[in-house]
Amino acid sequence: MKLKLLNQLKSAVISAPLNFDFGGVIFKFTAKIKLVPESELKTLTETQGNSDGEIVRELLVGWDDFIDDGKDVPFDKSTLEEMLAYSGITARLSVECINAQYRITEKN
Repeated sequence: MKLKLLNQLKSAVISAPLNFDFGGVIFKFTAKIKLVPESELKTLTETQGNSDGEIVRELLVGWDDFIDDGKDVPFDKSTLEEMLAYSGITARLSVECINAQYRITEKN
């Protein structure tokens, strides 16, 4: 790879603030989403049988500021699986994981 800047993207994580209502319950936290090359994203989203859950499991690598019952919720796979039991939450997280791949932050 000629551009060293692009090499840094191999370990990049996107912070995506989320704040949504599902079934009258507010979910508010900052998702940590793995940045992937276009070819990997295309494979992930276009492969027959890949579900929203599989996209989230692959791209969501953490979260910050997730509070439940007044306590911080650390990211772990079992907690993520609890959330993915609800298709509405799964779909919302999947959309954010994909949209984050295209979000560019302008610098002054």
